[in-house]
Amino acid sequence: MRLLLIPHEGVDLNNTFFASETSREILRFYRPEKRPYGMSIRVVSLGAALSLAAELRWYLRRYVALTLFEMAPGYSCTLAYAHAIEQRAVDPDQPPDHRFFIGFPDGRPVITEGPDGTLEVWALPGEVIRVR
Repeated sequence: MRLLLIPHEGVDLNNTFFASETSREILRFYRPEKRPYGMSIRVVSLGAALSLAAELRWYLRRYVALTLFEMAPGYSCTLAYAHAIEQRAVDPDQPPDHRFFIGFPDGRPVITEGPDGTLEVWALPGEVIRVR
């Protein structure tokens, strides 16, 4: 399980998180990995990922364009879908009808038309993903 953080254009999450004492303190037990698209943080469970996202909420709102929860390689879900899994409102083993596909040409996220994207993102009905 990984927490994937895709920043707003022009934001270096690694520098941003480690320049702040508060976020350094929050991340002290994790080993965030810098990725071409942003940052990846390995966690032990969905609950741990949701807890970490809650602790980083201020930073996510300010610096992150898209927060995803990688359920398995190539498959992720939105924050709202992750909460729905935790509350047992959706089946984490059944792909939903509402999905997005994101590719990362040149390290920048781009929503693609079909499953040719490198990442399938599960979302709740009516949920819209915006990448900038």
